[in-house]
Amino acid sequence: MELMPSKTPREAVTLLNADISQMSKVEQLKSESEGLFYVAGREKHSFAAELDALSAEQAETISNEAKEMSKHFGIYKQQEREASGRKRGDYIFMVRMKLPAGGELSPEQWQALNQAAERFANSTLRLTTRQGIQFHYVYGRNLGRLIRFINQEYPDRGYQMQTLGACGDMNRNTMCSPIDDLDPELPLDSRELAFEIARELAPRSSAYYQIFLTDDEGRTVAPMSTDEPIYGKHYLPRKFKVGIAHPRDNSIDVLTQDVGLVPIENGAVPTEYDLYSGGGLGVTHNMPHTQQLLGLYLGRVRREQVVETVKGIVIIQKENGERKDRRQARWKYTIRRLGPDVVKVMLRDRFGIEIKLAQPQPLPPVRFFHGWNREAGPEERYFLGVPVLSGRLKDEGDVRLRSAVTQIVSELELGVRITPNQDLLLCHIPAQRREWVDRTLAEHGVPAVQQISRVRRQSFACPAKPTCGLAMTDAENVLPSYIEALEREGLGDVDLLLRMAGCPNSCSRPPTAEVGIIGYGKNDHMIQVGGSREGGRIGKVLYERVPEDQMIPVLIGIFRAVRDHNSEGLPTGEFLDRMPLEELRQLIGRSK
Repeated sequence: MELMPSKTPREAVTLLNADISQMSKVEQLKSESEGLFYVAGREKHSFAAELDALSAEQAETISNEAKEMSKHFGIYKQQEREASGRKRGDYIFMVRMKLPAGGELSPEQWQALNQAAERFANSTLRLTTRQGIQFHYVYGRNLGRLIRFINQEYPDRGYQMQTLGACGDMNRNTMCSPIDDLDPELPLDSRELAFEIARELAPRSSAYYQIFLTDDEGRTVAPMSTDEPIYGKHYLPRKFKVGIAHPRDNSIDVLTQDVGLVPIENGAVPTEYDLYSGGGLGVTHNMPHTQQLLGLYLGRVRREQVVETVKGIVIIQKENGERKDRRQARWKYTIRRLGPDVVKVMLRDRFGIEIKLAQPQPLPPVRFFHGWNREAGPEERYFLGVPVLSGRLKDEGDVRLRSAVTQIVSELELGVRITPNQDLLLCHIPAQRREWVDRTLAEHGVPAVQQISRVRRQSFACPAKPTCGLAMTDAENVLPSYIEALEREGLGDVDLLLRMAGCPNSCSRPPTAEVGIIGYGKNDHMIQVGGSREGGRIGKVLYERVPEDQMIPVLIGIFRAVRDHNSEGLPTGEFLDRMPLEELRQLIGRSK
């Protein structure tokens, strides 16, 4: 999509041409925080003071100024919402854990996460589309306790657990294909790059340590260190996302990243990576100057320069990104305002990055890896892809999925990885233990993969209402009813990738899905169709607004059209992209 011109064009407000008084309130709060240590409200005070009030149950929640700082620590202030959307329930928090490449979590780390969910949250673990983990319904008295519990020393398999940088205006979780080193035909080591990028772009300020991890005796009233050699005192204008695909798997949706990398298939250790930059799917309804955009191809970089390339782009964004209008602050707008050729010159002249002109290799498809898969390596070991509907890992009724996974991981000392499709991979299972794993899952009421419909395995949604403050509609809570209706109509095995989000921030990436649903207004949804399974195309808007009570008939119509009218046997995204929208609407039985 091309950017629409603004109604009132103006020069961007950046660190290079403006002072703090011209920037947004969020920018002012960050700059006055001294490395996220202080909250600059009516009276400047430490974030730790607000955390102490929560822990002592002297306050229900934190101030709005502290809310902006808390995101950098992986915390979202929330209030439970009624069906109408009004915030009238309990004050709660969502806490997100940063887990580069989706893990691999050790058995001890997995046990700790399960204990944390039971002791401090709502006894569920929410797997995210960025391969992280969220804790929901965390009450203020438990907030500090939860973060301290997560940050204890546990045996790890490459990266310690923490929440710092899981949200906020800095690099978020660095993604990587979950099968990067497991693929038996092409095992790579891009996960190591993901870990390097995450470490290089991690914030350096002592605030997180002082606020959350220091006991009362060690507490100080001033920051020990505010030094941020990459971010400076202003941090980034908005969040920043990095992902590394695999030549045979694009489950990370590489073109939706601020920086996306695809290794060149020339051996077990790629020497070069295709470089994409400037992707992002979040928009604001009815504001055409906000756009769903895919990353631009910049060329090819050597492996030894990948980390410096990402770091260079982060610094260019820090200096040149919009600091007044947060809707225009993402890197996807900055790179198009500067021009990709100018950015490449900056990377070359200032950071010494050599970007080679080349034809990008074809993007691989999004894959799910459900069921048993052989692992790379001389021993006969397997990884098991466990479908988790919308990433909500829980015990409910007769289906005790979380308990089953925990027992299997503990018994076999497995590694656990999170996929970008919000599923789990249980890794390194000996061949002779496969039958025991299947039996254990069955004993806990978990259906085998072949018993789960394709639409149920390939659909997911963001949490949305009643917890997310940005959500306009339900998503995770209503998706099961859509799936059940499709299954009742005999459409459960139509090969279609369905994603749903409760607002146009599109955390679950609906715009690149074959069918994407995005919350709009009080209880309506926008529907896009025709994204590609490779993530290289944004879907067309089929319906601007569909009321909730009409969603099931519309979805049934779309699935039937795919099943009954795709005579050429095209991939679903191709079929929906090629079909004229009016013709598709006629098949569905609902006009525009």
